[in-house]
Amino acid sequence: MSKSFFASMLLAVLIIQGCSNARPALPSPPAIDSEVDLRTSWRTSVDSNFGESSERFNLVAGNGSVFFVTDKGSVYQVSQENGKKQSHIETDYEPSAGVTLNGDTLYFGTYNAELVAISLSKKAVLWEVPLSSEVLAEAAYAAGKLAVQTTDGWLSVHDAVTGDSLWRAKEDLPSLTVRGTSAPVISNGKVIAGYADGKVKAFDLQTGNNLWSYEVGKAEGRYEIERLSDVDGRLVVKGGIVYAAAYNGTLVALSVATGQLAWQRNIPSSVGVAVQDDLLVVTDMSSKVIALNAKNGSQVWENDTLVDRDLITPEFFQDYVAVMDRGGYVHLLDLKTGEVKGRRLADNDVPPGGRMLSIGEQLFILTPNDDVTALHY
Repeated sequence: MSKSFFASMLLAVLIIQGCSNARPALPSPPAIDSEVDLRTSWRTSVDSNFGESSERFNLVAGNGSVFFVTDKGSVYQVSQENGKKQSHIETDYEPSAGVTLNGDTLYFGTYNAELVAISLSKKAVLWEVPLSSEVLAEAAYAAGKLAVQTTDGWLSVHDAVTGDSLWRAKEDLPSLTVRGTSAPVISNGKVIAGYADGKVKAFDLQTGNNLWSYEVGKAEGRYEIERLSDVDGRLVVKGGIVYAAAYNGTLVALSVATGQLAWQRNIPSSVGVAVQDDLLVVTDMSSKVIALNAKNGSQVWENDTLVDRDLITPEFFQDYVAVMDRGGYVHLLDLKTGEVKGRRLADNDVPPGGRMLSIGEQLFILTPNDDVTALHY
């Protein structure tokens, strides 16, 4: 792939991200002989939308419910079984990303540089703490601590009970970045974060000491648009390996313990990967769906029938991998071949571009027409 072509792809992505509402509707996908009867279990309307990019908002599950927040500041608890609203908490905040759940407490970040903790049972704010900038990805929780990234390059860790700041680390950002941040992950006593300069770093959860750093996306080229190397897709940790993708087209597998490279592939992707057992699935910039062996990076299959449909991060769903396009269609792909075996319009032909969550026999979806939808087969 030439640098000029890659730069054009990146520019197109940036334009799309900034003008998503102006994009023309996608045509219906080609007809298939469906082998899976994918159906709608329920659909529940809420009081608002899910932000400027619903890839930033998420669903979390616990005790038979799903939890989420809208961009209006309303926290919801909804039954996984039937979509019935079990709790609704209104706040005055402007959430800018999704939620993190710890028992009775739900956390989220805001455009006004706040990290907020909400008690679900008390329906009250437990605390709020000021941050250095807006939050565009959910926080990570483990061992009584929260890790959160802000758009100015700071990673901070807080006491989950009080909100007190425990330590912070700063990464200098390039002059031009993609709007967004990677969500940090906590694994084996380490906080792992991806940055706009293309680096993935690991810090000691207790002390904040930098344990290792790996440059996933190296900035190359004459022009700033060519030098974009952000690690914005969600990091995934499985079996002691962290998987990360950078805007410059590099997908890597790194040891959580040491940061040593296990394998690397040239696959440009602006979203995260999905990993289950030995299979890793990623959608590239053109919306090809590619499956790799998670242990060594070798290709298992590739599906190019959904090219240019703006696919979001894949999600493993029972015996298939689900991908959703900008037209609102969910496609189920065979795990062994990558063939599309089932399809369903998620929600009234309104482009979702949102997050999916697979729990048991249901697939839950946030859609930007004020709905939460559950699918099953």
